[in-house]
Amino acid sequence: MDLLDSIQSELQRLEQELIIQLKSRVPVAFEIGAHIMNSGGKRIRPQLAIIAARMGGYTGLDAIKLSGAIECIHTATLLHDDVVDTADTRRGRPSANTLWSNEMCVLGGDFILAKAFSALTSIKNLRILEIVSRATERLSEGELFQMANIGNLDLTEQDYLQVITDKTAVLMEAACRGGAIIGGLDRNKEEALAQFGFSLGIAFQMTDDVIDYRSDKETMGKTPCKDIQEGKLTLPLIAALKTADEPERARVVTMIREKQISDDNLEWVRDFVERRGGVQATLEAGRSYLELGAGHLKIFPDSEEKRALMRLAERILHRTY
Repeated sequence: MDLLDSIQSELQRLEQELIIQLKSRVPVAFEIGAHIMNSGGKRIRPQLAIIAARMGGYTGLDAIKLSGAIECIHTATLLHDDVVDTADTRRGRPSANTLWSNEMCVLGGDFILAKAFSALTSIKNLRILEIVSRATERLSEGELFQMANIGNLDLTEQDYLQVITDKTAVLMEAACRGGAIIGGLDRNKEEALAQFGFSLGIAFQMTDDVIDYRSDKETMGKTPCKDIQEGKLTLPLIAALKTADEPERARVVTMIREKQISDDNLEWVRDFVERRGGVQATLEAGRSYLELGAGHLKIFPDSEEKRALMRLAERILHRTY
């Protein structure tokens, strides 16, 4: 049994903590939160917080509270994302905004964010509160920057990195850093774990963006090539456009402007990002970030926890949904 299996008891405590954090005097607030919390998420961010705390020998309740708060923040963004993107499914199930109204889901997301910060204050560590607050602020900035660039075919790789840094990497970084603080690790080890989480977050999002082009609705639980239909340029498409000829570029422009993809265009754009090297370039970039993250862990001696982080990283890179 590896550590990812052995922390199941802590993950069960996390599920109980999430129920506590989602409790409300208003039943629908709990119902909306419970619906999306139970929609098949992998709990990657909570696992990072729990393992980081265990790197310092800590297995107490504060790590569970932190991991629950991190997961609540992530969940609130998913609720808001589904409203912004007018999504009808989330991980193969009806999205919350198809069961409740958009307005209810926005307010439900606000409620979950508020509960997350209530949980964070109960840890009674101002530094952790500051770290997670800043990560949440940057997460919002990333969402806004991406929305401001919908349909922008001049989006650069650097712009893309800014988006995924803020939308994904900083929250994983905060999970690792917060866990390290709770575990009582020194500043060098804290920074090493934080940089591992950051690199993992970049690789995670790059893999996710490849999956959007490679997978199918049955596997992903959502429509493939959703990003391009929403006018969002991610690295597979940005890299492919670098070597595209004029007819190919014109076809992409038309698809983004129309915001609908026929079956023919769906197959064409999948072939396009593969043939022009966009998928391969993104996978290679993700792998390089994972290698960078692994390098940050060299400061730690071999342990179950360290091996668990590396296995978690490999699972993320090779996932298909």
